[in-house]
Amino acid sequence: MTRGAQFVVDTAGLFSGAEQRLVLRTEAKLADMELSDSGLRSTVVDGRLRLDLVLERTGSAPDADDASAHDSRRTEPDGVLVSGTARGRWSVPCRRCSEPMQGDLAAEIQELFEVAPTEGETWALREALQEDGIDLGPMLREVALVCLPLAPLCRTECEGPAPDRFPTGPPVDEDPRVDPRWSVLDELTFDA
Repeated sequence: MTRGAQFVVDTAGLFSGAEQRLVLRTEAKLADMELSDSGLRSTVVDGRLRLDLVLERTGSAPDADDASAHDSRRTEPDGVLVSGTARGRWSVPCRRCSEPMQGDLAAEIQELFEVAPTEGETWALREALQEDGIDLGPMLREVALVCLPLAPLCRTECEGPAPDRFPTGPPVDEDPRVDPRWSVLDELTFDA
């Protein structure tokens, strides 16, 4: 895994077979919850997310008779389904005037960690496993960053820092110039 452990959840009960579900209501502090683009920063404020999650073991659990013969199946589930919500605050610069603005982040989570993951669809369980449990940090970071506004605008009538030099509205030119190569299309008629 390229990132170190950021938010490790103790899943010993899930992996031992003692529990099928783990309910998690807590706050996560993720250190790298910011994007930087041309010096402007988009971030989840303080890297804090309030989590209301359920982790469920997926796949078949071993029978009691087979438990001694299949210890590896008892210690490693086929997968872990993480579902719930993550909430926080975001802070981004306005795309026109670059003034900072904030809003609420609410992300619905339904992510699957599998032993044999499908690239781009599920997470690798073996890579997420740490000594103390499963690392949800990279998944939470991705889910939260996808919720940041794509083209934030502080208000719809924002004219930017220099509206005279860089107008944001439609052009005021009354005589729009047409490329002469398109003039042939003016002669077309569509009579039925």
